[in-house]
Amino acid sequence: MSEPPLIQLQGITKRFPGALAVDGVSLLIRRGACHALVGENGAGKSTLGRMLAGIHAPDSGEIFMAGDPVRFASRREAMQAGIGLVHQELALCENLSVAENISLGALPRFGPFLSWRRMEYQARERLQAIQAAVNPAARVGDLPVSQQQMVQIATAVGRGARV
Repeated sequence: MSEPPLIQLQGITKRFPGALAVDGVSLLIRRGACHALVGENGAGKSTLGRMLAGIHAPDSGEIFMAGDPVRFASRREAMQAGIGLVHQELALCENLSVAENISLGALPRFGPFLSWRRMEYQARERLQAIQAAVNPAARVGDLPVSQQQMVQIATAVGRGARV
């Protein structure tokens, strides 16, 4: 018997006042596969991602993880289940280093002090895990957008995102 899809969306619909954002979308996401959502502006790609990440609740339809139905009440719940969302719009602190951005919310400490060495080590590990050639000591605002996106992906993966 084959393994169930990592994520399955069935008949997902989302309405906002005056607009049908997503209409009956179904999607299978298998482990180890790369997927892309492609469409015009306003086609519902971001809304679909936000529903999967627990930011919006679908009005109808179901979401399954490994064959089990799920309903995320918050982004935190989705992240605990291994779903991370990297927005098109960058959400980084440009004046901080790559390592600081990756560690925000979970700064490594040595007693009452920040452990800069450990922070840089963890950032380097997370960047290597996604094969991103980014210097953890670099200031994020000095990086090209493509590397800033890699920092956001490394942050999500480092927090346990599988999707």
